[in-house]
Amino acid sequence: MQTKNYITREVESYGFDETLIGRHMVFLAGPRQVGKTSLAKNLLAETECKPLYFNWDDIRVRQAYFSDSRFFESPARLTGKKSPWVVFDEIHKRPKWRDILKGVYDIFGDEFRFLITGSARLDLFRQSGDALVGRYNLFHMLPLSIRELVGIPFSSCFLSRENPQGLPAAFERELNQAIGEAHHDAYNTLLRYGSFPEPVIRQNQRFSRKWHQDYISLLVREELRDISRVVELDKIENLVTLLPHRIMAPLSMANLANELEVAHTTVKSWLQQLKRLYLIFPVTPWSKKVPRGLRKEKKWYFLDWYYAPEGSARLENLVATCLYRTCRAMTDMGFGNYQLHYVRTLDKKEIDFLIVKENQPLLAVEVKQNDISPSRPLRERKKWFSRQRTLGIQVVDRRDVLQKHPDDTWVMSVERFLAMLN
Repeated sequence: MQTKNYITREVESYGFDETLIGRHMVFLAGPRQVGKTSLAKNLLAETECKPLYFNWDDIRVRQAYFSDSRFFESPARLTGKKSPWVVFDEIHKRPKWRDILKGVYDIFGDEFRFLITGSARLDLFRQSGDALVGRYNLFHMLPLSIRELVGIPFSSCFLSRENPQGLPAAFERELNQAIGEAHHDAYNTLLRYGSFPEPVIRQNQRFSRKWHQDYISLLVREELRDISRVVELDKIENLVTLLPHRIMAPLSMANLANELEVAHTTVKSWLQQLKRLYLIFPVTPWSKKVPRGLRKEKKWYFLDWYYAPEGSARLENLVATCLYRTCRAMTDMGFGNYQLHYVRTLDKKEIDFLIVKENQPLLAVEVKQNDISPSRPLRERKKWFSRQRTLGIQVVDRRDVLQKHPDDTWVMSVERFLAMLN
């Protein structure tokens, strides 16, 4: 499969749409090395604003600010552009960064456009008092999708329909779009090399293996230390090594705590820290109207499915990440509050994933490697979701599978389904 040095990302199609953001600053949060800086520099190149990239990890940028808090104004005006884009990268690592941005926006918000990029802290600051209320829109840039890798122009997803009753019909309309060899190649590339641009572009197994090893150390040894007071870094690295073989089932905190020889609450705290670093994410159980349904135990997945064992675990993790990414994107675009859950009862009846919008089930997804017979819980999901018409899809890791079953239930090749998601 042919790749290029820059892969256009779907967030570019809506994150800079003035009908959505007005004149607000654009905050772009996401994992380290997911491509935020490349996107920012590409935006500046396309708008002829190349000199207006300022990385606050660069001591020269910090010195320029200390000498003159309006240090970016002259370069911006000298571009001769109306409403030039100014990029502040990693400013969230600086003390009082919110006050800096508030002052910048209040003075220049009517003349300049601002893109602020960052990782963990940029997504965390909303939990405290926010001096920037009404001045920004936050978007998330998550790992690559099939559509991005193939280069499909952005289009709305069937999940964006306002009327949930029309979801199955919308799905069928979009299903008619043909997929080709490029989609299969993109899926195989992502499955093998993971979800981050650099390993995908290089497509070298040794490079990918080394990159992913170093990435864990980078997050735990540098990024985690930067956002928390955690000192037991060796045990957290050990926790990361224990997670891959637990991702397909509800996670037992007690068992993990015993293996790591720490308190239950400590494991819970560490998982939250790793979530903030965009290394892992939870999928919570959906128990409303589900008799004997699990209520507390979360399933945890890696945002980069490369860390999951090859086979069924990696396949399920890949689908989980793509569904999670879609929920984030749909929420960011203003279509509603989308959340990802799973369904499991005490007698082990289970649906792998459930997308919910405004607390109303929309889409149930089962993941199988080869089984093209719809699972019984998927076929009988109406007993759990009787008040809402839901779409049921079983994805399989087999090419050229597309079957329609009663009650809005489908069985289809995984790459065809993933190519329909944002």
